[in-house]
Amino acid sequence: MKTKQNIIDQIENFTSSELVELNNAYCQSCNIPDSEVYANDEEFFEIFYPNAGDGLKVAQAVHFGDYNYSHDWVRFNGYGNLETIYSFGTEDLCELVSVIAERIIECPEDFDNIFDLD
Repeated sequence: MKTKQNIIDQIENFTSSELVELNNAYCQSCNIPDSEVYANDEEFFEIFYPNAGDGLKVAQAVHFGDYNYSHDWVRFNGYGNLETIYSFGTEDLCELVSVIAERIIECPEDFDNIFDLD
């Protein structure tokens, strides 16, 4: 079993994509779906705004949020508006790295697709 510090060290060397995967696994493990992060692409808009009449909702979410079309990642803020992230780093995780590491130790089965904890 890896130590908390081993896990933290590994997380700090993750790529943006790996950090997003970790962030979303943590959100699912803790049942906080509002903090999940998605690729900023057409599929995101098709999933969350599937109806033709959703144009106004999209416009409001972009206007009242902090949205940039050229950023790689998107998430909802606390008001349901869109925020984008150019390059996802540890500072963009929904929780501190140390807290996520503790959760990984507590519930390793929730992270087995990301970490080899043996």
